[in-house]
Amino acid sequence: PVNPRVAALKDALDRDVSSPAMYDLGQQMNDMVFSFGEIGFQEFETQKYLGGLLRENGFTVETGVAGIPTAWVARWGSGKPVFAFGSDIDQGRGARARHLGVAYHDPMIEGAPGHGEGHNSGTPLNIVAALAVKRIMEREKLSGTLMIWPGVAEELLGTKAHFVRAGLFKDVDVV
Repeated sequence: PVNPRVAALKDALDRDVSSPAMYDLGQQMNDMVFSFGEIGFQEFETQKYLGGLLRENGFTVETGVAGIPTAWVARWGSGKPVFAFGSDIDQGRGARARHLGVAYHDPMIEGAPGHGEGHNSGTPLNIVAALAVKRIMEREKLSGTLMIWPGVAEELLGTKAHFVRAGLFKDVDVV
């Protein structure tokens, strides 16, 4: 049986995430991260932009996570459960340098870096989801911690393994 309160909270989250304001925010973040087109270990503009937006929304942002200068983690709330939202933010070289929204090889500049696997969209959409969950948690006075982490340099190294070794996920309950 479905818990009516849980169903109502899910409906509220769906309405918030689907709202025109959240849609616009998600699209703006998606386009901005795409425009930076930063290769692994050089995601500084992405870090600055998304970190700034999260700080404006009450999150604390720690940079240099796991000894990686462009890695960061944002947190809001306290206690359990800990909900982690993660997706890659780096882009690839050459073959991935595409126009926004094109699903085939059509580089803007041949051989230049660019997003072609959606790395520009995952973290922005996770931020939209986290902001909606945060609003529900505030309204309902629910305890818990929201954590947003980007996968940096995934095309070069796969930094998630470094995050695990640094203990970033040791208290996480749900990803």
